[in-house]
This record gives sequence, structure tokens and C-alpha cells, in this order.
Amino acid sequence: MHALRWRLNTVALTSVLAFALLAAMGRPVNAQRLPTKFQYAVKTICTMLSEFGDGMAPGRYRTLINIHNPTDKKVDVARKFAVAGKPGDASGSLSITPYKAFTLGPDQVVAFTCGDIAGFYCPINNVCIDFAAIDGFLVLNSPGELDVVAVYSGNPKGGEVSTLDTETIAARAIAKVIVLQPSKAGAPSDKKIQAEPFKPINP
Repeated sequence: MHALRWRLNTVALTSVLAFALLAAMGRPVNAQRLPTKFQYAVKTICTMLSEFGDGMAPGRYRTLINIHNPTDKKVDVARKFAVAGKPGDASGSLSITPYKAFTLGPDQVVAFTCGDIAGFYCPINNVCIDFAAIDGFLVLNSPGELDVVAVYSGNPKGGEVSTLDTETIAARAIAKVIVLQPSKAGAPSDKKIQAEPFKPINP
């Protein structure tokens, strides 16, 4: 009787250990989890190597995004970017970047430029994206409220700024745990993909 009970206990323990091992294998190695409560979606338009074609009036467009931590404590912020496509088209496998995190110190302000946004895509999945123009959203998730302001400017080719506008981005109360994948070390990618406005980005 004792031997049978011992065997049953051994089988149960083995099953528990196997389940725990499978669960661990299903999670990304060294992935970090960042609990957040607020989300900001910042509209972003940038001309890079070319223009938007029929989607926008000809000219040069820029977006500058300022993010301020109004608290007296440091805060970790997760960010990703999603490139816009056309209705009915599936999102490209490279159209949305994975979440990455950055830290804001007390009262610190940072700025994201069009060049920074393009840099999110070089490399991505071992390739670099060359954008004709960028249209999409910078998405920010944070555990506390932030001050997020977008500055939009535009001008004709070779001309000075002809339009300038600012927009304060409202926070959405969305509780979400962000899984941050570890960065993959490696040499810069020589493979490049040309990305056209309003089209999905695929390898």
C-alpha cells in the first residue's frame, strides 16, 4: 500500500514538474514584464526618402513628439510604432515594431523625431526598412500619467515652414502588462526593404 502511494505521489510530482517546464519553455527567455495603466497613441506623419503620393499634398512633413514625466519618481515607459495600411489589407509582419522600454527620470523630457521613428525599423527581424514616408501611430504605455505633446510642421519642397501645429495627447485608462522581449545582439543588417506609404511591410 505504501509502495503504491509512493508511486502515485511520484507520478503526480513528475506531472507537475513537466507542466512547469512546458510553461517555462512557452515564455520568452529573459522577457521582462512591465505593468502599465495608461496608453497614449500619437499620430505621426513624416516624409523621408520621398513623399506620400496621392495621400497628402506634396511637401515636407515632420512630427516631433515630446514626453514629460511630471512626477518626482522615475518611470519606465514602453513604446512601439504601428504603420498605417489600407482598409481590408492585412497588417504586414514588419508593420508593427515590438515593444521596447525607456526610462524617464523625475521631471525629465525626451523627444522622438522622424529619424528616431525610422530607427525603430533598423533593424527589425534582421532587416532595415527604408521609408518613402511614414504614416502611423507611436504607442506609449506607462504605469502613470505623462505629458505627451506632438508638434506637426510642414513646408513646400525647399521652402521654410509654412504650417505648425501642436496637439496634447490624452491618456487612455488601459491596464496592460507589456512583455518586453530581450534585444538580440548582432551585426547591423545589410538587407533593406523599400516601404511605400499605406502598404503593409513584409520581408
